[in-house]
Amino acid sequence: MEVQVAETGPCSRALTVTVPPAAVNEHLDQVFQSAQQQIQIKGFRPGKVPRAMIEKKFGASILAEAKEQMVNRFFGDACRQKELNPVGRVSIDDFDKLEVKHGAALQFTAKIDVRPVFEIGTVKGLEVDAYEPEANDTDIDNALKEIAHQKRRIQPTTEPAQDGDFVKADFSFLDAAGTVVHARKGVQLNTRTPIHGVAEAAYTEALTGVTAGKQVQMAITFPSNFEKEAVRGQDGKVDLTVLEVLRVSPPPIDDELAKGLEFDDLATLRADLKTRISAEKLRLGKQRQEEQCLQKLMEQHDIALPPSLVEEQTNAGLGNLGHRLQQGGMAEEEIRKKLEESRPEAQQDAQRRVRLFFLVEAVARQQKLFVTENDVEAELRQIAAANSGPEQQITAEQVRTHLERENRLGELRLGLLERKVRDFLRENAKIVDKKGS
Repeated sequence: MEVQVAETGPCSRALTVTVPPAAVNEHLDQVFQSAQQQIQIKGFRPGKVPRAMIEKKFGASILAEAKEQMVNRFFGDACRQKELNPVGRVSIDDFDKLEVKHGAALQFTAKIDVRPVFEIGTVKGLEVDAYEPEANDTDIDNALKEIAHQKRRIQPTTEPAQDGDFVKADFSFLDAAGTVVHARKGVQLNTRTPIHGVAEAAYTEALTGVTAGKQVQMAITFPSNFEKEAVRGQDGKVDLTVLEVLRVSPPPIDDELAKGLEFDDLATLRADLKTRISAEKLRLGKQRQEEQCLQKLMEQHDIALPPSLVEEQTNAGLGNLGHRLQQGGMAEEEIRKKLEESRPEAQQDAQRRVRLFFLVEAVARQQKLFVTENDVEAELRQIAAANSGPEQQITAEQVRTHLERENRLGELRLGLLERKVRDFLRENAKIVDKKGS
């Protein structure tokens, strides 16, 4: 077998593989011998069907299968011979036009991408920002305010009405002569939503500052859908008597709030918040330091990227976006337009992920970081525990079987390797404050 390699890009190669006639004949003989053992034709004992008859009846399909087998086989041999490690998509030039013939050489050209070659620099001592891992009183106070905000409710207040408050009132509609044409009792109004037909400025001025028992009057132009047809389009008045002012307010931050959340008192709630906020600040702080390390490494290394790998990642990202848009009910034409608009951003994101992939590999190789079977088993147990419940217990073996069936076990290993690299970079980083000291 003869193999010629042409460099078509920093990470791209073209392999021209020439398989000699003898090797072609040997492979075809093996294929037809196998077919003779499997094909049964009436009048012939198993394994005794003449090859000429097989070639006549099934030759085209057998040669098509043989071509695919030979291309795969000799392509693999060529990569091993030239010590090439393809990544991404493999493309065979004019595969459909290739012909496999007894006594003739087989020549094909494979377009491949290969891993980039680069030297990883120093990965220890990368500067990262310090962070505060402990929750402080301000953090806890803000969390309590957010909890109270989520539990706010509308309730009466003795204070004058403010912007955004509600007013419960009785009011009467009067025509130009001052005759009551319609009345409503106990209606709840919002200070920001005028009565239909009342000018917004006049409405806001009338209700701002009112208290229970106060009476106000506003001019109105009766709308076209007013209940009383006779006054529609005419000018009139609205007399309004305030019954109470209502305000959306958070509850007091006290023991009662804590008990409503199933804590003994406010002090216990504060202690719980401190523990949980501290854990989150620690997680986010570590994550930021890891991202800073990886970003610095990406800035320090100019890595040529395999085009087909970037394209695969770009298409995968757009595919996920398209699925989400479809789930959201967007029309197909709008989805296509959105995906086309998103392609540049998706390609940029894909380039970053591919670059990160090779950097993680390089750091792991330099620092001899490996994913062991114990690491995998521990992760499988965690996944199983996270997805188990009172009604169903999932085992690590079930998770492994599922991942193997979905061909995602390699993805899990890669995720574990990246986690080890991230931990290593962070643990060996130089921590500085905001001033770089």
